[in-house]
Amino acid sequence: MPATEPALRGDSAVDPRDNTRGPKVRAMFAGIAGRYDLLNRIISGGRDQAWRRLAVRLANLKGGERVLDVCCGTGDLALLFAAAQPSPGSVAGCDFTPPMLALARGKAQALGLALPWVAADALRLPFAPESFDVISVGYGVRNFEDLDAGLRELLRVLRPGGRLVVLECTPARGLVGAFARFYINRLVPFVGNLLTRSRDRAYSYLADSIQVFPDCNALKQRMLAAGFAEVTWRRLNLGTMAIHVAAKAGA
Repeated sequence: MPATEPALRGDSAVDPRDNTRGPKVRAMFAGIAGRYDLLNRIISGGRDQAWRRLAVRLANLKGGERVLDVCCGTGDLALLFAAAQPSPGSVAGCDFTPPMLALARGKAQALGLALPWVAADALRLPFAPESFDVISVGYGVRNFEDLDAGLRELLRVLRPGGRLVVLECTPARGLVGAFARFYINRLVPFVGNLLTRSRDRAYSYLADSIQVFPDCNALKQRMLAAGFAEVTWRRLNLGTMAIHVAAKAGA
């Protein structure tokens, strides 16, 4: 976390510093599910799918892996894994927001895919230890009630030698950071809350959650402390996004 607490907008119904915010976050995402994809395209300038495709490439699939996309939302990242080459052996998605899962299921059916979509909280995954070879989280770890506990849970269900790929917004610094903060703190909440008519002011929460989220190196240290090894990251979009890749020790 930053040494000094950043000023938050304070107009969201959800405080990203609240470690009991899970039910509020679930309700918030349920309320914006229908326009979630549209807003992703708008606020990213149409780049969000390219970042997801890069996350899939950085997972370094060899073929035949069991893949789990946690906090899968409307399914975009899981579906890109399903279409990847070499082809994984299986792909599943999980999320704790049923309306998001319904949209993911509809997308998969439109593509003729029968992927399992599981309603689950990332802090309490309903899978046996060492069930997956690759786990991905796209824009989800910011929403964990307890980041450290969530990372340990991801480690639990990952097999030894398996890989974790995390695509997430990250606080930007310097001149780019000043512009990014203006864009994220002012323009994104205005456009996002307007177009979604979010009663919870979900896109104000987005801005606030980025401000209090660990930067790239701090997130790496949290991943190492949770038990991951070989953590690397790659910044994107002028430093406002990052993909972290980590491994679970073992053969």
